[in-house]
Amino acid sequence: MADNTSFICGDHSLISLLTDGTVSLWNLSTATPYHTTFLTCHAVALFCFVVSSVTGNYSQVDKLWSILPALYAWMCVVDDRTTLMACFVTLWSCRLTYNFYRRGGYTFPPWRGEEDYRWECIRRGKLGGWWTILTNKWIMILFNFFFISLYQNWLLLWIASPSLVAWSMAMEARLCDKGVGATPLNILDGIAAFLFLSAIVIEAVADNQQYIFQTRKYEWKATLQQPEGSFANAVRSIISKSTEKEFTDGFCQSGLFAIVRKPNYAAEQLVWISFYLFSVAASASPSLHLWNWSGCGFVLLCMLFQGSGWLTEQLSIQKYGSKYREYQTRVPLYVPRIFGRRNETSDKTC
Repeated sequence: MADNTSFICGDHSLISLLTDGTVSLWNLSTATPYHTTFLTCHAVALFCFVVSSVTGNYSQVDKLWSILPALYAWMCVVDDRTTLMACFVTLWSCRLTYNFYRRGGYTFPPWRGEEDYRWECIRRGKLGGWWTILTNKWIMILFNFFFISLYQNWLLLWIASPSLVAWSMAMEARLCDKGVGATPLNILDGIAAFLFLSAIVIEAVADNQQYIFQTRKYEWKATLQQPEGSFANAVRSIISKSTEKEFTDGFCQSGLFAIVRKPNYAAEQLVWISFYLFSVAASASPSLHLWNWSGCGFVLLCMLFQGSGWLTEQLSIQKYGSKYREYQTRVPLYVPRIFGRRNETSDKTC
């Protein structure tokens, strides 16, 4: 660790990691979490590219999305704050991994499983416009390498990078003669923890409502095939009119989905915005700095969700037509509408 003192006491960031001549990415004897997370990220990116190219399933990063940030956070554990951060990310990881599992995301062999339906739509050129260039085999290979495999893995490392900042602050207090001790857990950590846990609860409720809705919708569709006077008809008779309308429309519009159209996406963004606050809390001594380089992680994630949300909305319009357009006029995408019209099914559950 002594060989890394100049790195730790200097401008510790992923950029300085690549330019600091006192440390080597390939020398594990001088490794820091910056080294291990950087190497892990790129090894996983290469693995995802190779596997997705061989199998034709482009959701390899999706299978690791809920796992890698927790792994990176545990690589940074060095004090109470970094331990707390790792525990919170592990909680997020367990919940999201379970939700992905119950939707069929994990099977054997593990590189199979569910593929995000959006990749198939892109491959078939269903969106039209410039998206059709991705129907070209070689263009899709480049897109898979640079965006799906490499960029998304960079993003997973970046959203977890507040743990690197917290690690840096803790090690700087230990090794550097700057007259400033480590910043203890403080009120900002408490705010970050509250927001993080609240976002996980919202995301869990939204995912569960969506899962229950989709399960009951397909059960309801199955009853339509039953003859008159059967038990299935008795089941249909006890389904409320509002629920039956949702089943007929095909998409969930009640519960949290009556407040925003993508409550799980909104909560996921809040998770990583609140996680960033831990890095701000870690660097609060001797003066509070509201911005550091790790904040680019949640900014890029929010930008990704703007594009991902737009893509999902376009596919929903193609699938559900005017019914979904009417839903768009009633319910905002991510940010709840404080004043204005409320969805008529808002008091129901999916």
